Amino acid sequence: MFLVLIETSGNQNFIFATNKLKENIGASELTYRVGTQWLLEIIGDIVKNPNLKLWQDSDLLRQNLLNSNHNPPIEDDKQSIEIIIAVSGKALLITKDKDIAQDIIAKLTTKCLKEAPGITVTGVYKKFDWDQPIENKIKKVYRKIEIAQSNLLSSEFRFLKLPILSHCDTSGLPASSMEISPENGKIPISAISFAKRKSADDSLKRMDELVQKNSLKFPDNTNDLEKIFEENLQWLGIVHADGNGLGQIFLEFEKFIDNNLKTCPEKNRDYVNKLRKFSLALDLCTQNAFKEAIKVFKEDGKTSIKKNKANQILPIIPLVLGGDDLTVVCDGKKALEFTEKFLLAFEEETARNDLQDVGNIINEVSQKALKSNGLSACAGIAIVKPHFPFSVGYELAESLLKSAKTVKNNVQDKGNNTVSCSALDFHIVYDSSGVDLELIRERLELKENKNIHTKLYKRPFVITPLNKLSQANDNSKKWADFYDWNKFKNKVELLTKNKKNSQSENDEKNYLPPNQSNKLRSALFRGKESGDAQFQLIYKRYENITIELAESDKSLFQITPINPKENEKHENKTFYTTSFLDALDAVDFL
Repeated sequence: MFLVLIETSGNQNFIFATNKLKENIGASELTYRVGTQWLLEIIGDIVKNPNLKLWQDSDLLRQNLLNSNHNPPIEDDKQSIEIIIAVSGKALLITKDKDIAQDIIAKLTTKCLKEAPGITVTGVYKKFDWDQPIENKIKKVYRKIEIAQSNLLSSEFRFLKLPILSHCDTSGLPASSMEISPENGKIPISAISFAKRKSADDSLKRMDELVQKNSLKFPDNTNDLEKIFEENLQWLGIVHADGNGLGQIFLEFEKFIDNNLKTCPEKNRDYVNKLRKFSLALDLCTQNAFKEAIKVFKEDGKTSIKKNKANQILPIIPLVLGGDDLTVVCDGKKALEFTEKFLLAFEEETARNDLQDVGNIINEVSQKALKSNGLSACAGIAIVKPHFPFSVGYELAESLLKSAKTVKNNVQDKGNNTVSCSALDFHIVYDSSGVDLELIRERLELKENKNIHTKLYKRPFVITPLNKLSQANDNSKKWADFYDWNKFKNKVELLTKNKKNSQSENDEKNYLPPNQSNKLRSALFRGKESGDAQFQLIYKRYENITIELAESDKSLFQITPINPKENEKHENKTFYTTSFLDALDAVDFL
């Protein structure tokens, strides 16, 4: 027998290489098809099973892969191929013959070259014995594909610019055709851009199918998003979310499942079945969490009637939705609320014992891998103006996601193992002159002297409720409490009420006037001592407000808890942090 692994690489660059959202959506669809539609069409032809080609509906895809009549076990004498994993951009199979393994890889990579130029797809196979532990061979086939991917030339070498050719308007690659612009002008576009644009509508149709039962729909592009919601769409939110610790779970999957069977073939069968279920369950949980989170946009939806059917168009466009990945563009005003709801819903969905078709597989795995009911995820949210370059906004969201994932190093149990915990980080781009997150945060850090450092931001924030972090050690609980999202929201709500009261109330002591907020902001940039002095000047006068805003006794600052592992680096140093500027930023977005 042979294990076959097929995987796309450089996905982020392929999907988000341009500022054209239509191309981003189409590129995501092409990546999705590699591991689903195209793979299943090829296998369906080889095994002469038309049912495997029914890939469009995610529920039907899941049911077909779990159905032993459509995807029989490889032990069956008549069966030549078994699909273990078939998800966006990735597939893991078992074949009985080497020729079949080579044939699948050759046909799929050839199809990708024709239908998705510019995408990088690698396929490898490795011989194994069903009487030996399959997990060992899976690890070897993953190592083999890493080596193969590292030896591949960049896809750009497929699109040489000599002889001299016109450049594509969006990708900068050699143009291969002309497209008519909305203004009836001719635009040169590359083969890559053409393939992406061609697939965009199919992606949106597939996403619409997820919510059509509820008579919901998504805009076709950002232009439609802006036209439909032009009155209220002042900001766009770019949200990028990703599950925590999934790579390690897949790598050591055998450790996290109950497998007390006696013979190696029986253990292999159990391993394969559970790995397939886990992969499909992860995809299902992400979709369910997304469908729950988009409810925050319902009150802002616009009714559209086509073919006598009424749909409510929501101010959100999903770009990537699969596995544990989510990337969307949405109304910036609701981006933070949407992300919070998604992360909490993802935790709840992965903790369920009654997931459709897959039962409690994620709960079973997470109990052993993370000692928790379910998984967690992190997210980065870049909130930008509607015409801000999308690729730049996405890069910022990706940096914010990496910042949020530092939660893994700070929320641990007594054995220093990561505790399942969700977090988010956000940034609102008021000034487009510099959007490098590292530089932005550096400007918000003051070294007042060699022993005192001041941070004028508190992000990222912990989304997981503190009562769900019982496994965490005492230091981690203090850290999570310090960065608790609900406490931060309370401060934002207080300032939001103040802003509303400032426009309607005569008694200025019931709110903090904008001029006082501005004075505090300016004082904070001069350091802790200056910030506290300004805060104490107004403390008594606005006591109803200042008591709630204070991080510690009559101060906007609080000593930052430090991870014990970092203590040696920061010996004799004290770090102070304030969330006041974060709260001011979020007033119009929560």
